[in-house]
Amino acid sequence: MQNDHVSQENNLEQKSNQISDPDLFIGNYKAKAMVLGVFHFANPGLDSYKPKYPFNILEEKRQGELEILLNKIAGYKPTKILLEWDRIEMDSIANERFQKYLNGTYSIDDKSNEVYQIGFKLAKKSGHRKIYCSDASAGWFGVELDWDNYDAETYLKSKGQYEKSTRYNYQSFYEQNDSLKTVLSLPDYLAMLNSPENRLKDHQAYLAETILEGAGDNYLGADAVAKWYRRNLRIFSNAYDLTDFEYVEPNEYLEK
Repeated sequence: MQNDHVSQENNLEQKSNQISDPDLFIGNYKAKAMVLGVFHFANPGLDSYKPKYPFNILEEKRQGELEILLNKIAGYKPTKILLEWDRIEMDSIANERFQKYLNGTYSIDDKSNEVYQIGFKLAKKSGHRKIYCSDASAGWFGVELDWDNYDAETYLKSKGQYEKSTRYNYQSFYEQNDSLKTVLSLPDYLAMLNSPENRLKDHQAYLAETILEGAGDNYLGADAVAKWYRRNLRIFSNAYDLTDFEYVEPNEYLEK
């Protein structure tokens, strides 16, 4: 009986150690990643807010600012550059173009897309021979409506959701952000866009405005937010897959 009791105590202690032991799961592997949020230099107009203020990355002044930005990022010695192009459809195409760019047979002097102006140039400056596409699509899985004739304002008012969903003026926030790119340098503007406060305001719109549309009915808003997160989780899975991890001793990791 005593041996059984000791055995039970040992099993309980072992299970407890599995929960409390920092050597398990946490801190065994690490990787450093930098996420740079960028607005579309050549905006295709696919988002709900349509840019009103012009920006030309190909101008001499902006090219000078871009060089400052690239030098700052290159100083961190990135080992891989991940781009917002579809991984499945564009990776081989992008790398074919990148190889030609490195060889001087593919010019990006007239290409304003940020993938070229930041991605290609940063990868070349960093001495890379390959780039990585990490974007992913996420198809619509919600309600199907007559989109050409659908009026969101009328629908929200009919459900008594209009005042709550519009209590914050996100359009003015987007427009103010948009206008600042004309007066700030590119590095300063991107620093502002990537600030935690700015990112929280952007995310707030999804959870305070978009998600409410159709609550208790067709859940159009909730499905729209889910689609947005679905795409971002797919992008994260690509980034996770492409990340190289380094093994470290747990205590060394926790000390840092």
